[in-house]
Amino acid sequence: FEKPIIHTFEPQKKEIDVLKEKFKHNQNIIINNLAVGKKNENLEFYTYARRRASSLLKLKKNSKWLSEKLEQTKTKNESFNLDTFTTKVITLDDYVKNHNIEKIDILKIDTQGYEDKVLEGAENLIKENKIKIIELEIIFSEIYEKSLQIYDIEKNLIPHDYKLFGI
Repeated sequence: FEKPIIHTFEPQKKEIDVLKEKFKHNQNIIINNLAVGKKNENLEFYTYARRRASSLLKLKKNSKWLSEKLEQTKTKNESFNLDTFTTKVITLDDYVKNHNIEKIDILKIDTQGYEDKVLEGAENLIKENKIKIIELEIIFSEIYEKSLQIYDIEKNLIPHDYKLFGI
């Protein structure tokens, strides 16, 4: 893509600061300090000792994954959750409308178990086929209190002629 415009969404302030510093000279990257989901609301965001696991979802207590991470990080269960804060959540439908975006070439979603909610908040974009490609990173393990199934993703995409290409 020649001169792509990239819109990023990140609820964690520390990560926003890193992104802003890294891309301070790139006017084509718009950094948004908020989360994306099913509806416009404020939700709790959970930051964990394993930062990549941080999510709008709580970790599943006593899961095999959590036991392994506690052992790896030499952390006790009660201190694996580093921080909880309230973050603003918006829908992609509203964001696109408010920013006069006509189409999305690639939508990359990696929201630690919240991918289905992001798709639900992009309902109009999906129905109107305004997104060419949707790339998802999905966790099917029982890491969070709510775990995704393939159906949770397909039900939002298949009726609108999107096709699953790989797992």
